[in-house]
Amino acid sequence: MARHEVPEGYTVALIATMPRSGTWMSFYFLEFLDLYLSGRTTLNTRLDLEVYHALRLGKVHIHTTCPGFLEHCQGGLRSAWDDLSFYNPGYDYGYGRFIAGNEAVFSPLENPRIRIVYIYRNPLDQCVSFFHHTAKHRQVSTRSYIDKDGTDGGGGGGVEIGIADARDFLRRVGMEAYIKQYLTFHVIRERCGDNIFMLPYERMVRERDGSFRAMLAFLGCALDGDEAEVCFQKALNSSSASSLRNLEKSLGASLGRDQTDARESHLRGGEIGKWRQHYDEADVEFAEQALGAFGLSLDDFEIE
Repeated sequence: MARHEVPEGYTVALIATMPRSGTWMSFYFLEFLDLYLSGRTTLNTRLDLEVYHALRLGKVHIHTTCPGFLEHCQGGLRSAWDDLSFYNPGYDYGYGRFIAGNEAVFSPLENPRIRIVYIYRNPLDQCVSFFHHTAKHRQVSTRSYIDKDGTDGGGGGGVEIGIADARDFLRRVGMEAYIKQYLTFHVIRERCGDNIFMLPYERMVRERDGSFRAMLAFLGCALDGDEAEVCFQKALNSSSASSLRNLEKSLGASLGRDQTDARESHLRGGEIGKWRQHYDEADVEFAEQALGAFGLSLDDFEIE
């Protein structure tokens, strides 16, 4: 993404999301809002660079680590972070596609005008949701992990093992991948707090009106007048879970287009506290210890 692709005077933004944390709900809210404000008739349905002229906004909407972290974080914390694994490239897919080579645009350490919105979910519910999402995922690598201590009999350095259940996901890959993405935003926010708006998924689904107004204010997207308010309310409705399921039917595929069954919805309820159906006290303690190793805690998240 080059600077000249976004008109002068527009806000340049990164909307970064944790997988299974409202990526499409937030994407379609902005998409529909600009569509209604501008009167355009073509709906974007894939994550890419979007320039919204009615909102005076240019943004990318992706799963990624935080720009600037690799350059800023050094020492023991960085070594511990390096030792973590994403298990699946989806957690950081967007960095290579949009940010690498464009750090001068996206890193708040280099560009004080960048606006980064990070939408994340509590790690317990996120792991449950991601596990269920893997069940019919088109990529086999998403449904399994590599046991580096095992042997594949051919000198490949490991065996591919299917993920058994949500508990297995949490302990084998989920918490590690979660921390590896989340920590980057946590660290850079401490250095560049004015550039990063942390939006919990739980707040976004409970208080959609207030959350999206706060996001628009952070992005400098003004809503002036009665007509803009009507468009805002229409965008809220068009990006609701029920409306997005209807959109999937019209598309003939899940929103992410990553399921083997075209009838499978990308949206799985989004309940808060669903983790209680899958994890016991030992699992919660495991998650707490994994977070604690990086100075984090479950108390930092909305788990109820």
